[in-house]
Amino acid sequence: MEATNQARHVVAVVGAATAGSEIARILARRGALVIVFEQNLRPYGKIEDGLPRWHVKQRKDEYEEINQRLEHPNIEFVPGSRLGRDVDFEDLRTRWGLNVLVLTHGAWRDRPFPVEGADQFIDRGLIYQNPLIYWFNHYREKDYKGPRYELTPGAIVVGGGLASIDVVKVLQIEMTLKALAARGVNEDMVRLEREGVEPVVQSHGLKYADLAIKPCKLFYRRRVIDMPLSDISPDAPPKRQEAMRAARGKILEKAMRKFLFEFQELRVPTGVVAENGRMVGVIFSHTEVVDGQVRTIPDTGEEVRAELTVSSIGSIPEPIRGIPQKGEVYQYRDVKSGLLFDGPTAVFAAGNVLTGKGNIKDSLESGTEIGTMVAESYLGLSDTKFLFGEGPRHSAGVEAGEIAAMMDKRPELSPDQIDAILAKVRERQKAVGYSGNYREWIAKVTPPDLQ
Repeated sequence: MEATNQARHVVAVVGAATAGSEIARILARRGALVIVFEQNLRPYGKIEDGLPRWHVKQRKDEYEEINQRLEHPNIEFVPGSRLGRDVDFEDLRTRWGLNVLVLTHGAWRDRPFPVEGADQFIDRGLIYQNPLIYWFNHYREKDYKGPRYELTPGAIVVGGGLASIDVVKVLQIEMTLKALAARGVNEDMVRLEREGVEPVVQSHGLKYADLAIKPCKLFYRRRVIDMPLSDISPDAPPKRQEAMRAARGKILEKAMRKFLFEFQELRVPTGVVAENGRMVGVIFSHTEVVDGQVRTIPDTGEEVRAELTVSSIGSIPEPIRGIPQKGEVYQYRDVKSGLLFDGPTAVFAAGNVLTGKGNIKDSLESGTEIGTMVAESYLGLSDTKFLFGEGPRHSAGVEAGEIAAMMDKRPELSPDQIDAILAKVRERQKAVGYSGNYREWIAKVTPPDLQ
């Protein structure tokens, strides 16, 4: 249905995935005209490009949830339009005449590897988590044109959160598939993730040890009990907090048994090993945790060699010209509500932009009672199925309520003002070839072999 230009509020949402589509839906249901800008041709964000493709059903279910939200007649979808590249932030904020602008474009930038000069070795022995998972999710598509990686056994992974476990699973599963294929066995990635690498190998009359796969190794700067594998409420009693920290160790042990990777706590990168213009290892120093702070112990550097190092130490929002930053995150007028700018067009941030985290699970609000179950379900260590969108949708609903309250205090725009905004929208939609029929567009831009 065509959005009408009757007098009302006009909101732009940048980022169409879980948080963005939910906020857009809520505001559209309140009568606002909502313009949703999406940097990709498809609106699924981290669900498609950051959630590993073994989550087959969950990904498809979430795609359809997003589709249904974006079909609302009060929503104008504008694909292929990246903030800072195709759409200027200051122009959107000061010249479009919007009531509200909401930034939900996620956290896609990897936090830099913590050794000065290491980035000169990107794609020459060093890769980052976000492009790695993007490659893993898409490389089997016939028309895939993104980065390509040749994974190697015995890789180093630097991290410690749920996203790091995803990375080691990718490495171990891909190495197992490759070793089996060399023996004439074609196996299924989803089965390996569901059942574990050793049982699947044994089902073919083989022993995993016979494959001679050197395991990848995960290095973490803190202790196992500090790993953010399950949320711990700061209000939880001390005994509950202690129990949840112990549960983190059990979660890690289960993952190690299922996917056969190695782990080393209390290690931090302090140097790189380079040969012939490639990074071939990392120098790790010992650390200790004192009063909750990590301290690097001097003169403890040890060389660990590997053909490949994957940095998985977190994701942060992309810097956007015009948005002030404080360290790695945006600088807020009111961080509780996500308010970045007030004025004629109020600017808010929500979702992973606001949290400064990139892993989907980091947006979830899970209490101490269900923290372990949620983490295990996400990692494939239990039979419980977890709907990944529940937490982000709840958070987005709360944020949308606060945004709507401020929106309602602002004057509605006249039909002429709305016509002017819609003219800009149509110009951008025409530039990317979007006709206005959402379902037709999704069918057109979805690869036939997308997994």
